Amino acid sequence: MAAEHFRSRSLRSASACIERMASTGRVILVVEPAHHLPSSLRGVTGTQIFQTGHRELDGALLDRVQPDVALCPLMVAGFDALDLAERLVSLGYRGALRATTQPVPDRNLILREIRAICPGLDFDLIELPAP
Repeated sequence: MAAEHFRSRSLRSASACIERMASTGRVILVVEPAHHLPSSLRGVTGTQIFQTGHRELDGALLDRVQPDVALCPLMVAGFDALDLAERLVSLGYRGALRATTQPVPDRNLILREIRAICPGLDFDLIELPAP
């Protein structure tokens, strides 16, 4: 019963985080959308959502899109959120980066590592319940 309560609370807080991120007028850049486009973003209105692969992300794209938030999976084949964080910082990105993942044993360890390597970047995790 406690595990079900935690899973339900985790789903509500992940959904609330995505809903806040998709507030009206925001621009979201989803990197590697085939891997993780959260269902909460499907059908969102009043928000601009752009999608790109991590290899296609460059300064010209950031200048054109001007995202408030970048969203990516924590880890997929070929890159992870740290790779993207370093790339965004090197390109002068000043928005937020959110990485989606299933629940992890020590989220603070991941947060400390990425924030230490990219101290000026607003980074956080969105933990989505396991399917």
